[in-house]
Order: sequence, then structure tokens, then C-alpha cells
Amino acid sequence: MVGVAANGIECLELLDQHEVDVAFLDIEMPELSGLEVAELALDSETPPLIVFITGHDEYAVQAFELTVVDYVVKTDDLDAFEERVNTTLARIEQQLAGKRPDYELLRQGIMQLLQQELRPLSHKLPVKDYEEGTVRLLDPETVIYVTREGRQVILHTADKDFPTYFTVTKLSERLTEAGFLRANRGEIINLRFVEHLIPNGDGSYDAILQDNKGNIITTITVSRGRSKALLESLGM
Repeated sequence: MVGVAANGIECLELLDQHEVDVAFLDIEMPELSGLEVAELALDSETPPLIVFITGHDEYAVQAFELTVVDYVVKTDDLDAFEERVNTTLARIEQQLAGKRPDYELLRQGIMQLLQQELRPLSHKLPVKDYEEGTVRLLDPETVIYVTREGRQVILHTADKDFPTYFTVTKLSERLTEAGFLRANRGEIINLRFVEHLIPNGDGSYDAILQDNKGNIITTITVSRGRSKALLESLGM
């Protein structure tokens, strides 16, 4: 067993630091929900198998859409729960195809999850802070724009840039309701920081972004195919 994480951030750090075969997650965890951790873990280069052990049966569909191995609902009937766990461990063994994890240790870890209390979800963005050597949670409102740079996706604030775990597509889906717009295939802009638009004559626009102090941060081109959504979002 690699370890037990006290919250979603610690879980991501463990997954970053170790080669993990199986991750057991609850739905409600401090800092990040289990669904958020699973989505990020499954997008990694070496995704682990994911199993949910939770008291919430209403998230099963969302979990299986992420292609998790199993979704086990906590119950007071420990005999029935242990039987369900045995079925889950058999599925894990089948999918690992030849690897031999310590199933008794896994069983003990699952039983520990049964005792965890539920905590509220977070809507902040997990990012990698290389200067501090940690994973931290970033308020989306501080993000001015997002860019894809090689294989990394970077969140740009007024003061600092942070690599994140999300793809541009996943971030776009997550941030649209928070006032962001996908400007093109590799960039997202926070509409609150758009100072003015410059039409390019081909249906696209250059969006000038500035921080809260009036400093121009960058210029992002909004593609012709996304310009209608841009204008509608700005009430034009």
C-alpha cells in the first residue's frame, strides 16, 4: 500500500509520487471530491484503477462514466459489505492481469473507508506549485487565461503561472459557468478580464486582457468559430 490520503490534494500528491495500481476513493473528501480526483487521475499517463467506496449511491452513473472499476456503497451490514468487497477485489485481480497486490491490505483499507465521515466538496482548481513543492487549490476568479504549452496546461494569474492536471477541454467544461470562454483549441479566457476586442476582418477577434490594476497582460485570438459565443457572452 502506497499510503492513505486525508484529502483529495494529498491523494493527487501520492498519485504523482508513486506508481499506483489501484486508488480507493470516497465521493466527499476535503479539498477535492473523489470524482474530481478520479477525473484527474484517469487523465494521467499511467492511470490507476479507480474504485469508489462511498455512502452516496446517487453518483454511481457519473463514476461509471469515468470508467471506474467499481462503485461500492457503504452499509451498516458488514457481512454484506465484505461480500461486496470480495467481488470488487476479484474484478481488480482480473484487470491487473498478473500483478499480485496484497489483497488483505486492500481489504483493510476499504474497511477503513467505511468509517470515514463525509465532508463538503470544493470547486477550486488543483494546480502544481513547483516553488512550494506542493499541490494547491486555486480560486478560478484569479485566473486570467489558460494556455496549452506542449503537454502542459498552464493557468495564468496576475502574479504567477501554475501547471494544472486538467486538459484544455476539461477546463473549458468546468469553467464555462464561471465566466470563461474557450477562445481557440489551446486557450481559454476569463471574460471578466477582457478590456476590448479588435476585429481581424476574417470573423476572428483579438481579445485584450488586462489585470485589475489596468495592466495589459496578453492578447488572445478568439477564433472565427468561437467569436459568436464571445459576443453573446459579452452581451453584444
